[in-house]
Amino acid sequence: MSSFKHLAVPVAALAMAAHVHAQSLNQVVITATRDERPIERTLSDVTTIDAEQISNAGVSSVTELLRSLGGIEIAQTGGAGSISGIFVRGTKTAQTVVLVDGVRLENPTSGTPNLEFLSLSLIDHIEIVRGPMSSLYGSGAIGGVIQIFTRQGSGPATPTFSVGAGSQRTSRVQAGISGAAGEQGSTRYALSVAGDRTDGYDATLPGSPNYQADNDGNAQRSVTASLRQALGAGWEAGANLMSVSGRVFYDDAFSTPETARMQYRSSAASTFLRGRPAADWETEFRLGDTRIDYSFDAFTFAPTVDSLTTAWQNRIGLPVGRLLFGLEQLRQRIDGEGVVTGPYAYLKDARRTDSVFAGYEFALGRHLVRLQWRYDRVEAVGSEPTGTIAWGYRWTPDWLLRASAGSAFRAPTFDDLYNPFGSNPLLKPELSRGAEAAIEYRRAATLFKSTVFTSRISDAIELDASFTPQNLDSARVDGVSFEGRHRVGAVSLRGSATFQNPRGEHFDAATGEVVSGQLARRARHYASLGADWRPGPLRVGVEWVAQGPRVDSDGSTIAGYGVLNLDASAPLSRQWEAFGRVGNIGDKVYETAYGYRMPPRSLFIGVRYRPR
Repeated sequence: MSSFKHLAVPVAALAMAAHVHAQSLNQVVITATRDERPIERTLSDVTTIDAEQISNAGVSSVTELLRSLGGIEIAQTGGAGSISGIFVRGTKTAQTVVLVDGVRLENPTSGTPNLEFLSLSLIDHIEIVRGPMSSLYGSGAIGGVIQIFTRQGSGPATPTFSVGAGSQRTSRVQAGISGAAGEQGSTRYALSVAGDRTDGYDATLPGSPNYQADNDGNAQRSVTASLRQALGAGWEAGANLMSVSGRVFYDDAFSTPETARMQYRSSAASTFLRGRPAADWETEFRLGDTRIDYSFDAFTFAPTVDSLTTAWQNRIGLPVGRLLFGLEQLRQRIDGEGVVTGPYAYLKDARRTDSVFAGYEFALGRHLVRLQWRYDRVEAVGSEPTGTIAWGYRWTPDWLLRASAGSAFRAPTFDDLYNPFGSNPLLKPELSRGAEAAIEYRRAATLFKSTVFTSRISDAIELDASFTPQNLDSARVDGVSFEGRHRVGAVSLRGSATFQNPRGEHFDAATGEVVSGQLARRARHYASLGADWRPGPLRVGVEWVAQGPRVDSDGSTIAGYGVLNLDASAPLSRQWEAFGRVGNIGDKVYETAYGYRMPPRSLFIGVRYRPR
């Protein structure tokens, strides 16, 4: 796969060939600053995925959707519902924070969000921010932050519906309604339910120590709901709910095909009150709770983990600049059979984190400067201050130069410290220093972005050959990424490419030598190219995703790959639309985790109802 090292030039050229377009409306994002800001004023490496992109993608999981973006790699032990990981700019899954409607989704045992439990059918849009973000979000935000937003209501009552079927006896159905009621739409609501199932395919390859000769299916049910009520005088209250439950079959060396089954549930619920005590002061109180539960048929292990977040945030407009400040508390608890009961219980089952944060942004002519600071006190671990400084210079309305530097950290998880199998109570928090510089061009449908980044993590926690977490002396990732999109007539082109060097070093006490090597499951280069053709009402899309060779945690080599996908949609009437997707057209046999096959060639077709 070394041949696509040269993709940087065509990807850059694709976006640089910018024709004259009318200036588009500013796209507003929240995650990069904890405040609604135009994307070009975030001074961060931000990418968004809107509802139409999610609908057109036709993939079966959140991780498959994310891997087509620059700066993100994935690892997946099979198809839908299988254990998955994300690697943002060469960092690992537990070094990226995932939020759902502003609330942290995290399994305290592993520090991961268990993205494999989420349903794409219920997601409205996603924001991805790359780079150190602990100065806004605390522990874990070393590689970046991914925020998932569920559907919200507005306007007249609008129903939605979709149904489809495909290879491996896959079926999906989704139905919902959203809108607003009351005087001037003072009450906004949305409700959506979905069901997904598939018989799956044989996820492991012959020769793998986890091989089982059977298909690994998944069945899932999900619901989201939201309600917002205007209270008058600039105040608003609201609540959001997302709940997903299901069962998945998997392959491993510790079970049989009959018992290799897991039941799971993931939920995120939040409520908020926001308003304006004064003209230039906006305040918000938010209470959120996320739960991740799962159990196995093959052995006694049924964790129930809970993360409760309480936050108070303020935004104040000053004569010069804007001020952000707030308080946050995170209470995490683990429970369940085989976790706090039985002969192999965890040594500790609860932890509390108290935080205070502040930020200040001001403009001087064409310059924009942002300062951020946060202090986290993690129970039984210690206290960590983090900060970020970002600068941007807009020398024309379309061109932006920006640079930033920040610190981040990740507290060891319950698994790292207290797991009765393979834990290490002597672990220290991971500390990170990162920086980036970028040049961006934005004009209507055209984007070109080139970002140079570096991240150095001291005391990085990685698994050794015996799968025991250890503090490496250091881990470092240096790289450059390109992202572009451009429209030429009826064809919309897009592309991304990342070139990086993810490596780690540690002192081997047995040999007295410093050992270095590539970090597990992270490639030195990966890319994607795509095009959408719209000859009238018809839409045809093609996407190519590629990743270079990697090593796994046990030192096994994982070969590089390139996968081609095709999707299309066509209107049947003003409200009804037919859609379809062929994934992995070449039926490529490839891995993102050693011994586990990614989905083979598959076909999925369906219809959906979307009032226009």
